[in-house]
Amino acid sequence: MVKRRGSGESHLKLVWDPAGLDRRLATTTQELRVGRYALAGELLADRQAGEDVRDYRYLILAQIAASNGVDTAWLAEEPDSPEAALLRLRANVIRALQAHRARHPKADGLVDLARTQCLETAERFPEDPLPWIALLHLAPAAPQNVPGPPELQVAGPWQTMGQLWRRDPWNREAHHRLLAAVGPKSGGSVSAVSGVAHWISSQAPTGSALVVLQLVAFIEAFRQQLERNDLNRVLLTYRNWSTAYAEQETERCYTQWFLPSGGNGVLLPDLHHLAHALWAGSQWRPAARVFDVIGPYAMTTPWSLHGNPEQVLAMARERCMSEL
Repeated sequence: MVKRRGSGESHLKLVWDPAGLDRRLATTTQELRVGRYALAGELLADRQAGEDVRDYRYLILAQIAASNGVDTAWLAEEPDSPEAALLRLRANVIRALQAHRARHPKADGLVDLARTQCLETAERFPEDPLPWIALLHLAPAAPQNVPGPPELQVAGPWQTMGQLWRRDPWNREAHHRLLAAVGPKSGGSVSAVSGVAHWISSQAPTGSALVVLQLVAFIEAFRQQLERNDLNRVLLTYRNWSTAYAEQETERCYTQWFLPSGGNGVLLPDLHHLAHALWAGSQWRPAARVFDVIGPYAMTTPWSLHGNPEQVLAMARERCMSEL
């Protein structure tokens, strides 16, 4: 799945492609954009790369399908295809969320329909975690909040998480969706995000990508601080990622997750969160190793929090790669 770039160059033309190192996904996205879904069927049916990679592939392809409607054509031609049905579900969830955010008059109906489809698809594929991930994705528009574990006291979609845990206890996307569901954009709080991220990452098995959740929590805290005061972004960045706790969690992510994997099988958003945390904490040489694996593949988040994402990312990469 991963073809490492292996370049130590500091100057690099950025490529804005969420498929990143997954070039099979990149090729499939190009085909799907022009309405061809044969490769999508092959890619999504292949589960050898693991559940987290499969989930990410569905998400990226569903974002395309949600805009061009290729999922409708595919499902009409292959109504018995599990891959077509699951892609349609994820695309419908994205459409419902877009309508909800835009306050479209039909938003409530689309959200209700998507939720019904999640539950129906879960019945059709009882062992598959994807329908429950889709329901978690929908949570900001269709909250199903109940009290959380006693040690957390954070309300959230815990019943849906219970269904997910029975199928895939350490699923990457599901836990990222959980953080979003308890966070400020869903009516929750930064403290809830921090508490849940710590609770999950402290229990995650060694080598799990879920340690990245702590870095996501730092991002949410930083975002809130930017909204509340006029402090210089550079000063606030240094203050947030140079604390003893931030350095500890960033190092844990680097040593327990990134180094053992060597960057193989990891997803582009996680790599960018780690590279960002290392750069923001002035850990240039480790950051350079992460940037080397990332290669040219750029993402807007989290770099956009510091200004123009292309400029910030290029500057951060050049500063760190000069250490190699």
